[in-house]
Amino acid sequence: MSMDSVGLVLSGGGAKGAYQVGVVRALEELGVKVDKIAGASIGALNGAVLACSPDLAEGSRRLEQLWRTLAQSSPLQVNGKAVPYYLVLLAGFGLEARGLVALRTLLGKLERVITLEFIPDFLKTSWEQMDKLSQGLMDDSPLREQLARFFSSESLMKGLPLYVSLYPSEGALPDFLASVGAALGIKDTVESEFLLLQSLESESEQHEALLASAAIPLLFSPRRVNGSLYSDGGQGGWSRVQGNTPIQPLLDAGCKTIIVTHLSDGSLWSRQRFRDANILEIRPESDISKAGFGVDMLGFDEGTLDSWTEQGYEDTKRCLGRVIDAQNSRFELAESEKSVDVSLDNLSDSKLEMDRSIERLKARTRKSELIDTK
Repeated sequence: MSMDSVGLVLSGGGAKGAYQVGVVRALEELGVKVDKIAGASIGALNGAVLACSPDLAEGSRRLEQLWRTLAQSSPLQVNGKAVPYYLVLLAGFGLEARGLVALRTLLGKLERVITLEFIPDFLKTSWEQMDKLSQGLMDDSPLREQLARFFSSESLMKGLPLYVSLYPSEGALPDFLASVGAALGIKDTVESEFLLLQSLESESEQHEALLASAAIPLLFSPRRVNGSLYSDGGQGGWSRVQGNTPIQPLLDAGCKTIIVTHLSDGSLWSRQRFRDANILEIRPESDISKAGFGVDMLGFDEGTLDSWTEQGYEDTKRCLGRVIDAQNSRFELAESEKSVDVSLDNLSDSKLEMDRSIERLKARTRKSELIDTK
């Protein structure tokens, strides 16, 4: 498939990012050539693997290797020091006991860190203690380990341009509350910012930007990039999914065709806001949800991840396969028309030469008749 200046948007969605593994595999099989990438949250991390790869085929192989690793060893590890402060937050939101049990089930290690008897005494502490939430409930060491394994600044500088989505952070708790307010329709979040990862000089800065883009409020700590604090890029422009579907930097970079991947079958993002762009969307054609929002975001279960990967592959084949078939049909028709035009031109030339030959033959015949007459 040949398209000029193609951009690839990898949206955010936690563990559902496994869906993009199947998307990339299908794109490679369909012969799509990608020139630039933009990603938010988990999409930024997947994009970093692709941008560091020499081609899409190798990028697909590395992504599959990365997600096999994540399936075998979840990147989510509880930061024990932060757990008490999160229990305060849960109590403040009035979660029932079964909600706390569900959270424990999701995060696994909580039961070894905290007991219910600890909550009443801790609730007596002041609200100012909530700033401890900036530590993040999750330890990002596992993500750092995977970055060290699959990411290289040297390879990035030689690879495809990668834009990452970053949300200007006011701190973990304010960011979380802003997202809740936006989800409830009270007030939209501010827009995310987009950063060309290759514009950062050191590998450590590039790591910080990628971790910032994936720093889900309360779960991971905000990160400093270029002196400013940022968290999960998917939070920006909540009502329009502006930050979680980072198409704008690719448009600004001159991409003529943009492939947009969604990790939600009901994404509110609308292509109608970008009427001048040639946009190809890959949306899940069946329900992508497996066990509810929280579990889907954080559930790095091997069977579920494999299911999402296969779904991404099949959806891409269906969504883009039809487009590519239609494009190839138009190309073949154009080639056929060109061949017909050439054949007609050749036929016209042959007829003209034949007419000339006949005229020459007639001329010789008349000349011969004149000679005979004399």
